[in-house]
Amino acid sequence: MSNELGAQIDRITQKRPMYKDALSVYKDLVGFLMEIEPEIKSEIKNGAINEIKAREGFPVFSREDLPLDRMAAISLFPRLLEHLSSKKRKDREALKKALKKIKSNSQWVHHAMSNFLSRDEQAIADMAKEINLEPMVLKFLIHMALKPSLNILKKVITEKITIHPWDYGYCPLCGSSPDIAYLDTNGKRYLHCELCGYEWNYPRLKCPFCENDNPKELGYFVSEEEDGFRIDFCRKCNSYIKTVDMRIIESLGSLELENLTTLHLDMLAYEQGFNC
Repeated sequence: MSNELGAQIDRITQKRPMYKDALSVYKDLVGFLMEIEPEIKSEIKNGAINEIKAREGFPVFSREDLPLDRMAAISLFPRLLEHLSSKKRKDREALKKALKKIKSNSQWVHHAMSNFLSRDEQAIADMAKEINLEPMVLKFLIHMALKPSLNILKKVITEKITIHPWDYGYCPLCGSSPDIAYLDTNGKRYLHCELCGYEWNYPRLKCPFCENDNPKELGYFVSEEEDGFRIDFCRKCNSYIKTVDMRIIESLGSLELENLTTLHLDMLAYEQGFNC
């Protein structure tokens, strides 16, 4: 783990002590990720085709077709389970059950990852139920196992392809939805991909989930607990997205960390009747 990431985690822990345990787990798991060197075989030979796809609103890849090193992810997944099951956690027995499931069925992790990438929520819920694990925990661990491949793929793609202005609410690289946004120092809004972490510019007065641009149906409210955080919402589709205002916040952690440690804002949005 880089010193910069470690410093970010420590800084957020001081700012939001309620997330100390979650950040400690994240910090440990990131250490395992740094040991993996996945092989990414990405064929991006025809730039013209990708430019046409971008103009027509198609991402470079679909989630299901991402050229990820699944074998590297599959080998990492049980290591994450072993580490967490060694801790005093409420779901410790469920994590041990997941390890047993993997040993008895070598294809289980492969199916779990396929369901995760295809966004088959029911299949993920069924697999989580088999081992008495919360579906969100299962998805989090799958995502963590895939991260080394996702990080390298994002780097490779962005070096080879220039993303043209992208006026869509889904990621131009993998087609996934955004999980958090930020306003830069000039007030421009950027969305952060929930899967690969790519960031792209998106109009402030436009809902990324239903493309509604009626200002009368769009709005935001701020967090009273911490300056610089707001929740942008759309009354047409009843969706919201957490937003970090970098004109106010000088020191920002990675957007992934900010998303993980602002669940209190999600609860606030739910209380106001919005859903993600």
